[in-house]
Amino acid sequence: MTPLSFEWQWNIDYFVFMGLLYLALGIVGCGLAVTWIKTWMDTSSDANGGPSVDISSRSRYSQY
Repeated sequence: MTPLSFEWQWNIDYFVFMGLLYLALGIVGCGLAVTWIKTWMDTSSDANGGPSVDISSRSRYSQY
């Protein structure tokens, strides 16, 4: 429900509820954006140099 919705009432409880809803959605959106950017930066930096962590099981992969 937004102020442009048909049944919007200009009461303080609507402002508080919708303000907290948009605050929570903003926090989740910012968190997702930060993790996406950090993941993109990590994968682009690892693409040129190969894997940054040496996994011991990769050397014995043919045994599995």
